[in-house]
Amino acid sequence: MFNLKCANNLPLDNPVCIDTDSVSIQIQGHLVLASCHFDSTRFNNNHFKTLNIAMPNALHNAVAKRKSEFLAGRYLAKIAMKELGYEGINIEIDQHKAPIWPPGLLGSISHSNNMAQCVITKSQNIHFLGIDIEHWLSTADAHCLVDNIVVEADEYQMMLPHISFEQAVTLIFSAKESLYKAIFKEFGHYIDFHAAKVTKLDFTTKQLTLVLCQYLSDTMHIGRQFICQFSLCERSVTTLISD
Repeated sequence: MFNLKCANNLPLDNPVCIDTDSVSIQIQGHLVLASCHFDSTRFNNNHFKTLNIAMPNALHNAVAKRKSEFLAGRYLAKIAMKELGYEGINIEIDQHKAPIWPPGLLGSISHSNNMAQCVITKSQNIHFLGIDIEHWLSTADAHCLVDNIVVEADEYQMMLPHISFEQAVTLIFSAKESLYKAIFKEFGHYIDFHAAKVTKLDFTTKQLTLVLCQYLSDTMHIGRQFICQFSLCERSVTTLISD
């Protein structure tokens, strides 16, 4: 996995809301991973033109925060695709607001506060790909959301010797977000957080195992396992499903 740099203020001469100095591109096996910081308070519509990225009609009336998130994600997709030889392609959105990747490519985009990440691959051996980044939940939010996120208390209890309760709940939430993004194309709709549970955890390899506990389809049956990589940062966690 990769770690984002700590967020800094954008240099005054930065031409867009994206901190171009923070952009990171990493190759991990068949995956291209890209990350950056952005500042939605510095966004204006001209940034789409500056970066040669099309603004979808559905976004014209959106607030600056949503537009800057979209712009940062599509900018990362653009530079990540270039690493694989794909140029001049705009990633449109479908009716579920999910990215429409060109034939031969599989990808996922995530953003949280001032951070954005994208992962893409053209490997024919990878069928499910999802990435998620989350800032750590507050104590109040973690206690409020935990029952909606976990199937069993064991999911977070196995993590408590290593990280706090708040971090454990955030990690589980992010891992399930990555999983559901990865398998979304199988169903065309989002899935309840109780459809999968964490059964194994390894802080040495930074991997956890998610197991489906609901029947979703013949290929997504009860007991189907997914390995999720994770990276813990000071302010956030990133998770990645590649299967």
